[in-house]
Amino acid sequence: MAKQGLNIGTTSNDNTGDTLRVGGDKINDNFNEIYSALGNGTTLTVSTTNPASGQVLRYNGTNFIPSDYTNLTAALDVNGNSIISASNGNIIIAPNGTGDVTISNGGVTNTFEGSDGTIDMPTKVKYKNEFSTLGSAPSAATYTGYFFTVDGDDNPYVNINITTGGAGDVQAKIATQYSSIDLLADVDTTTVSPTDGQVLKWDNAAALWKAADDNAGVSSVNLFATIAGDTGSTTADSATDSLTIAGGTNITTSITDDILTVDFSGTLTTTLAALTDVNLGTLVQGDSLFYNGTTWVPTRSPITWWEINANGASDYTFSGPGFPVTQNDPTIYVQRGQTYAFDNTVQAASHPFRIQSTQGLAGTPYTSGQTGSGTSVLYWTVPMDAPTTLYYQCTLHAAMQGTINVIT
Repeated sequence: MAKQGLNIGTTSNDNTGDTLRVGGDKINDNFNEIYSALGNGTTLTVSTTNPASGQVLRYNGTNFIPSDYTNLTAALDVNGNSIISASNGNIIIAPNGTGDVTISNGGVTNTFEGSDGTIDMPTKVKYKNEFSTLGSAPSAATYTGYFFTVDGDDNPYVNINITTGGAGDVQAKIATQYSSIDLLADVDTTTVSPTDGQVLKWDNAAALWKAADDNAGVSSVNLFATIAGDTGSTTADSATDSLTIAGGTNITTSITDDILTVDFSGTLTTTLAALTDVNLGTLVQGDSLFYNGTTWVPTRSPITWWEINANGASDYTFSGPGFPVTQNDPTIYVQRGQTYAFDNTVQAASHPFRIQSTQGLAGTPYTSGQTGSGTSVLYWTVPMDAPTTLYYQCTLHAAMQGTINVIT
């Protein structure tokens, strides 16, 4: 029914308004409508006594009275608005009993289990658990199982209860690919740094793994690596590889227990003449041996060996016994009955060496007591009747010459 208004006429008592009966009827109709809407037609069911800020009229089964809005009767659609609290108040979502709290978004439902407090997030959780210092992280006793990192520390941490050694609740470092093995509590590679080829060995007294040489199994390791012979070589290719010792010409081998016996069945060289680098030739009593550069040969007398070279085309140079330093065209002294070797192998045909009885390129050669050659090695056993003075001369260059004094 629409609201009914009283017709009060145009002016007072002009008999144009509603009669008392009609006016009273309109008033009754309006009140009846209000009492029917806000009550049972007779009594009002709405009370506005002592309302508080933020309260609503709420039906208690009998009347509508001012009260807090404590439960929803349909889905809450905030329509882009926020649920906020004033004066730093909390926002509490508290299901009854063991009821769950679920948050659904993007087709995924995340569940906060009311029965045991488990949080089930079936997709991914992104969060940052990094602290500026270790002391800023939650305590191990209160937040056991908490995983976190510390800014600038290469190792992450986990709050854990350790029973070993009675450690209890601790913030334990976790080893990663960037960690050193020394991070482990029972490994010490810091006190003594390891060297190349060492291994970790258990030190029972220190109850630690420490770096040490690898001597394990030494008693069973093959004792040879590579062995070379006069020809060929062999290398052990396993810990059980064996080395065979075989006899050769006139050689036989035998092993009894730990003893290796090598027997020679050939003929031993028992004389000097049997040696391959000795040529005794016409050896007679009183001879001695000298080495001519390739072979040991006999000489009738002691021998002095001089090396001859050249200083351009102007001088012979002498070195050897009697010459502490090399000398150019020195005067040499020889003794009758002694043998001298003039080794001109280096210069050879470039500066042929000759002994003469007179000076100059056209001087008279003196050959008594000589063997060999002036272009290689000239051997001279000085005769007893040799002249007191002789000369040596390059047969190609006049300046290359000197004097030989013969003494008794």
